[in-house]
Amino acid sequence: MDPDPTLSFEQGEVIYENKKVTEWIRFWKVVAAVTFGAWPAFYTFEIYAADGAPSLSWMASNWNFWQIPQQFQDGSGWGLEGTRYCDDHDYMNVQYGIKRSVARPGHTFYMLSVLAFLQHMNFDYVSKMVYNRDKDLVFVYRPDGFWNEHEHVYEVHHLEQMVPAPITAVKNMTMNRNDGILTVYDMSNRDYLKFYGEDKYWNMELKEDFMSQTRSMWKGDNNKYDGRIFNLAHRANEEITLT
Repeated sequence: MDPDPTLSFEQGEVIYENKKVTEWIRFWKVVAAVTFGAWPAFYTFEIYAADGAPSLSWMASNWNFWQIPQQFQDGSGWGLEGTRYCDDHDYMNVQYGIKRSVARPGHTFYMLSVLAFLQHMNFDYVSKMVYNRDKDLVFVYRPDGFWNEHEHVYEVHHLEQMVPAPITAVKNMTMNRNDGILTVYDMSNRDYLKFYGEDKYWNMELKEDFMSQTRSMWKGDNNKYDGRIFNLAHRANEEITLT
């Protein structure tokens, strides 16, 4: 569907900017990829290369790997200390079958899980947000995919700060702290946007305007029984009290 022709896509003033978000997310993705992806993938390559795990004795002599007592190693009684792949199929056909039927599919599923984890490891953080000229649209820049940063366009009247379930605890929520995390929900596209609450990231001339436009659903609600949509009779009447 084409956008309304009256909408202005000319960028205006910057509301929020936190360049460190993208840098930190990329840093943690590298750490996660090395920790959960590169090292297991490197070792598993040896399993795929010759249908078996490297001998622990072979790794100890070639990789400066720590030595494991022979009685705790596979093939310890067959004199296979110098063999790279000690799980010869004639000696260990059961182990070989388990690796082919369980370990390999498990490894494939694990690597796919790591890729999905890295793909979605952006945590909905926003690095920059800009009003359009008429202040009815915002251009939001956020980390997306594995390494990129994409621009997303949202209509301001669709954005709403997350409505807290425990209304009486609003004053204690971290989103109201100066260094808290503010979560905004786009009710049209069902996207979450997370902002740091510290003033140094915000254009203070526009912050309160943006806040007031995105908390219209729950601002001023301080009673969990009397809301804007539903009202509950929380006091028992005389008849109920007597019974």
